[in-house]
Amino acid sequence: MTKYIIRRLLQAIPTVFGITLFVFILISLAPGGPVEILAFNNRMKPREKEELKYILGYNDPLLVQYLRWLTGDDWMRWDEDGDGLADGSVFFIDHYAPSLDEHGKPMIDEASGEPVLKQLPPGNKYGILRGDWGNSVYYKRAALSVLVERLPATLELGLTSLITGFTIGIAIGIVAAVYHSGAFDQVSRVGAVIVDSVPSFGLGLLLILIFAALLGILPFGGRCKTTLDDSCPPVTSRLEYLILPTIVLAAGGVSGYSRYMRASMLDVVSQDYIRTACAKGLRERAIWLRHGLRNAFIPIATFLGPSITFLLVGAAITEQIFSWPGVGRLLVQAPGRRDHPIVMIVAVYGALANILGYLLSDILYALIDPRIRFD
Repeated sequence: MTKYIIRRLLQAIPTVFGITLFVFILISLAPGGPVEILAFNNRMKPREKEELKYILGYNDPLLVQYLRWLTGDDWMRWDEDGDGLADGSVFFIDHYAPSLDEHGKPMIDEASGEPVLKQLPPGNKYGILRGDWGNSVYYKRAALSVLVERLPATLELGLTSLITGFTIGIAIGIVAAVYHSGAFDQVSRVGAVIVDSVPSFGLGLLLILIFAALLGILPFGGRCKTTLDDSCPPVTSRLEYLILPTIVLAAGGVSGYSRYMRASMLDVVSQDYIRTACAKGLRERAIWLRHGLRNAFIPIATFLGPSITFLLVGAAITEQIFSWPGVGRLLVQAPGRRDHPIVMIVAVYGALANILGYLLSDILYALIDPRIRFD
């Protein structure tokens, strides 16, 4: 198992690099950018705006920008004499920028006909491979710290929803399989289809309308009451804020797990070893729970891997509806703010969580079924 995990992690390295390249190109080709946001609604002249592009490196070739994002630019431009200007650089990185007039156009030396150049400051970025994801344009601080700040809220909501959906869904699936073709089975199947067909934003708005606007027994959204230091008390003292978003997120899990578990249990009870157990006179509860349930859990492991990914990344729509300060809401807000560092770190973080989720699914296969070996 250990060798298999190490092999899978090594195989994930080129996948992660491919994802970073795809995300960077996609974000870079999108209209607008951080410079437009920084220059919006202020007195910045066209010349200053263009100079800012040169200083931030947005006028460099796309491959150079990607390399800088990965490895930083401190080794590309450095200050040799301590005057605050870049004296040394790698040969393919130009540490000079053209001097611009007030209209943002390059100034030309009348004598030589060449552009008038000025030195750029030395590099001060370290790249994502060294833990530097850049500074958020909107929050004016490190993008990594913004992501880490939002993780507890996402894990809190995701873990609660996962446990709720898994527990209720598995229980409904087992009971529906035991009483196959009965009234409970029929009602649960129809209910699962109805719940699964309702979009999360529609269900969320409906619950807010009923329990918050009409009845007034639950809050409209948020994680807790607003405080001066933006801190929240322990979750046990603010459960009312967790109820509605948990219901919305757990609803899909209940419908999915119940149908998967029902189908898996019905498939298992038709196997020869179950009929042999019945012929030996074992109690019905022992047959279903001891012999059938463990083998029926094997297909559930496939469904559980993406659920763990969902736990780590968060639910963007639900968090946005309930104003839940998690990673999902952060990802929804970042593109509109042209906050490229936030978009890229959340996208790469989501890809890593997805790889981890499917790796955990494979590990669960071996834990549930001892016949499965990856050696």
